[in-house]
Amino acid sequence: MIPKPKLVGLMALVLFTGCVFTIPGGSNTTTLPANNKPNIYQEIPTRLTSEEVNDFDPAKAVEKEIRRLRKKEYAFFHDQASPAIPRTPLYYLQSAVTCENDTKEACAITGARVYKNNKPEEYSIGACGEDDWCDVIDPSFPKDVAGRMTQLAGFYGFGKEIYTIGSISGNDEYTIFQNEKEIFSHPMYFGAESVIEEGAMVSGSPAFTFYDLKGWENENRPIVRRNIWHNGETLNERYGVDGSSYLFSFKEKIGFVAEKDEKTFFFFNGQKISEDFDEIRTHGCCTIFPYPISLDDSGILSFLARRQKSYFWVEINLN
Repeated sequence: MIPKPKLVGLMALVLFTGCVFTIPGGSNTTTLPANNKPNIYQEIPTRLTSEEVNDFDPAKAVEKEIRRLRKKEYAFFHDQASPAIPRTPLYYLQSAVTCENDTKEACAITGARVYKNNKPEEYSIGACGEDDWCDVIDPSFPKDVAGRMTQLAGFYGFGKEIYTIGSISGNDEYTIFQNEKEIFSHPMYFGAESVIEEGAMVSGSPAFTFYDLKGWENENRPIVRRNIWHNGETLNERYGVDGSSYLFSFKEKIGFVAEKDEKTFFFFNGQKISEDFDEIRTHGCCTIFPYPISLDDSGILSFLARRQKSYFWVEINLN
């Protein structure tokens, strides 16, 4: 049950008028969307600054601000007793390399390694190194697939599967294999570490957020959009958006962060469900871990978003 705040009248006025208001306890003057609906959609202005949000570890500042807002008795949709629904990431695998005569010549990828304390339950492992990365014994490693790669982008694991991503031709066309089977091929851009930003299991199927290479402005300037491949299709093309990331599911319906015409918003069950923002942060500067987006088991989606220089804590009821 959502607690009734002492400022019910003011909150109702903010939610329904769409007028400019300074809410007590906050330092921002903001325009809230006129189509806000009680218990369905709301934006709460915060005091967060770009310096705090762009910090290497911004979670503490965000959590502190949420606690401050709760003390001001804002009517949050999210009940703190409702646990968050955990996302299911794919497990990152390392390659095991074998070289002839113990030299750096004639080397080949002959297997996969998985972190001892973070591996699929179905995996069987062998010897582990001092770094706690262990040889994968089962499932069997797709040596033929790895051997065909001119440019290897990485391996992921889940269940009894090994996903191999790389370029066979050596150009910008990258392919994803599920064990020995090719499941997706597309032009991708190799960023700082890979062509893949995130791998996850969503509604029982693998989903890869990748850097979609749309072309080149010049030889040093690629045109790149984030795109999601899931269930045999790319979401940018299916839903007519410019970019997609952070795929999730609720009650067998999928949602994601979408980009269109330089604006960012949430998309769920085939339709736009939030107002436009200049940014919805889905990951930190140096990590792919979600930042900070939460979906609880009662269907309340919560996230931090920026419009111009102001940051908002946004809640949407997906029911």
